[in-house]
Amino acid sequence: MGDNTKLMSIVFSLEDPLITREYPSDIVLFRTFISAQTNTALWTPASGKSVFMTAWQASASVPVTIQLNRGSNAAFMSIMLTSTLATYGASFPSPVQLNQDEAISVTTSAAGTVNITLIGYEF
Repeated sequence: MGDNTKLMSIVFSLEDPLITREYPSDIVLFRTFISAQTNTALWTPASGKSVFMTAWQASASVPVTIQLNRGSNAAFMSIMLTSTLATYGASFPSPVQLNQDEAISVTTSAAGTVNITLIGYEF
C-alpha cells in the first residue's frame, strides 16, 4: 500500500483549547482489489497515533457493498454501489476519529475491481 503526502493548513479542535497545526501532512491511501475482501487492512496508524479520516472514495466494476471496519472489525461506514462502474465519495466537515492504535479494514460483498481511497491524517 503506497501513500502520497501533500501540505496544507488545518484547524481543528480537540476539546479545549482550539489547536492550529501548520502544514500537517495529509495521508492519501489508495488500494485496488479484484477479489472479495474480509477485514483486509487499509490503514494502520503509527504506534500511539489515531487515524482522523477526512474523506473517502470508492468505485467498483460490479455492484458491491463496501464496509469500512474499525480495529475490532466492527463496521463504522458502509455503502452499496448498485450499478456497474459506480462511484461514491464523501468528505466530512469534522474528521472521523478512530481510537489510538485502531486500524481501518475493508470488507466487500463481491469479487470485481474495487478501488478505495482514504484521506486523512494521524495525530
